[in-house]
Amino acid sequence: MGEMRPERVGRIVATITGIAATGHAVVAVLLGSWLLGFVAAAMAVAAAVCFRACQPVPVVRPVPSAAREHPEPGPAQPTVAEEPNPGSATRRSTTVDLIAPTSIDAQSVVDAVCATVRALGDVSDVTLWNADSATEGLALVARATGGKIAPPAVGIAPLKAAHEQGEAILETLTTSPATHGASTVWRYAVPVNFGEMAGVAAVDFDSEPPDIEILNHVTSAFRVPLAAALALTAAREESESARALLESARDLSRMLDPDKIVRSALDRAMHITDAATGSVMLYAEDGATLSIAAAAGLPEEVVRGTAVRPGDGIAGWVALSGQPLVIEDMPGRSTPARSRGVRSAVSVPISDEHGTLGVLNVGARAYPTRFTGTHLASLETLARQMATALRNARAMESAGELYFDTLRALALAMETKDPYASGGTERVMRYAVMLGDAVELAEDESRALEIAAMLHDIGMSAACESVFSTDRPLSTIERGLLTMHPVIAADILDQAPALHAVAPIVYHHHERYDGTGYVNGLKGEEIPIGARILAISDAFVAMTSDRPYRAALTYSEALEELASNAGTQFDPKLVTVFRDLIEAEGSAVSESHSSGTQDERGDSERASRG
Repeated sequence: MGEMRPERVGRIVATITGIAATGHAVVAVLLGSWLLGFVAAAMAVAAAVCFRACQPVPVVRPVPSAAREHPEPGPAQPTVAEEPNPGSATRRSTTVDLIAPTSIDAQSVVDAVCATVRALGDVSDVTLWNADSATEGLALVARATGGKIAPPAVGIAPLKAAHEQGEAILETLTTSPATHGASTVWRYAVPVNFGEMAGVAAVDFDSEPPDIEILNHVTSAFRVPLAAALALTAAREESESARALLESARDLSRMLDPDKIVRSALDRAMHITDAATGSVMLYAEDGATLSIAAAAGLPEEVVRGTAVRPGDGIAGWVALSGQPLVIEDMPGRSTPARSRGVRSAVSVPISDEHGTLGVLNVGARAYPTRFTGTHLASLETLARQMATALRNARAMESAGELYFDTLRALALAMETKDPYASGGTERVMRYAVMLGDAVELAEDESRALEIAAMLHDIGMSAACESVFSTDRPLSTIERGLLTMHPVIAADILDQAPALHAVAPIVYHHHERYDGTGYVNGLKGEEIPIGARILAISDAFVAMTSDRPYRAALTYSEALEELASNAGTQFDPKLVTVFRDLIEAEGSAVSESHSSGTQDERGDSERASRG
């Protein structure tokens, strides 16, 4: 018994298994972010050189409108304007200042593009998108806008076409008349590719179509800084995700409460992905359904009423297949998430080598979202951490229950030595926990109090077994042995590291509030609150139990006795709370209990018999 160290063992096991489950993924993310950062830095230098070479301001030549129908995309160097030949279509020279970004931060580069292309027309939006290979979607990276049109989700098709075809595209869009009034917008989309980095830049014009050749000339100067901005953004995301995962592995390894593990992991998932909604769904004990164990951003009725069978819906499919799933544009799909405004979602299995425990879901109300391959990989790693932590917590919970049941059996075995003590331990435990909950003890303090209430008489058999049922006055030696039983009990409990928090409660539960008790003569709040609670609970059970020298008091009589000794023997505030609890129970508490503990004979009763 003394060798058991459940909390320490649980933490060590959780730490080791958590590191084993996530270490490779985190290291890979760290290396990836370092490499992307190096690429971004190199491209930043190249961008600076490019812009230095492009100065002074270039002059570009627009082409006749007939040539705009089938432009030649791709980068091109700005050319000097030429004088139109007689008889040709009317032409005008346009001077465009290339405004260099102040840094390679994505927002800075997009702002520079926006400031540059405003010379070409009424620009309403400039956006930069990451083309994510893992999720096969587009994620908005940065936006510079005049706020004249709908959000950038309007017109995803040209962005995807530019990325897939590898060439610039100009298409017309129609904004929603419900929110912005029907109007036509021209969206110019150009691919931004450099090595493994891929994305799309878009420029929206609000009043008249732009000249795509001029745009090709102008945007060609921004290809390198745009790609560098994408690389830098990806590096930052991966670095932040790696840091979050390391913190998660540290935090989850310290937790042994399944509810806290689930809540912490969900909060971390929401932070990593910047999601609007999230939930953790776990299998029920029978393994037949998945229900929501924790949620964020979801209505309470949804949390309470959701039950999914494996294979049904998105979460059910993920749980059954063990594969992650990324869903974009949910309004086009038949799913309950539509009613909650969720347009994009990621679901990953909470699983390890032993199987699947549930599903982690995050959702966004915007489309397209910022969900990327980094987010997906981070959520998968986080879900594995959660699975490991949950299994460890459940194993420790089972071990703790076994440990607790063993201690309970020991306490019940002790009761058999005293015919008047049967059932008293359970009553002391119930009252102590009830009073502890009423004063809002912390969870670990409440657990220690419960075990202390169970084992507070463990020293009685060693100290004074002969006084269990005697009705004669106690001798001086017997009274001395009686006062030693808290010391003996605390020494026994101190041998078990897991019971260190229990020992002080047992040791001091015969202290008196006025300082005249034993063992140390502590007074007032110097006495541990668990010991003060146990003193009241134990005294009440003793007074309402039959003894060989007197009959049990009624509940009212026992409460009056507690009140008369409040401030001297007992904590007056706790006595008031306890009295309110007993009176509130009313007829629900039967006064037929006639058993108690052999411990609380009561100092006044001992003195009168001595």
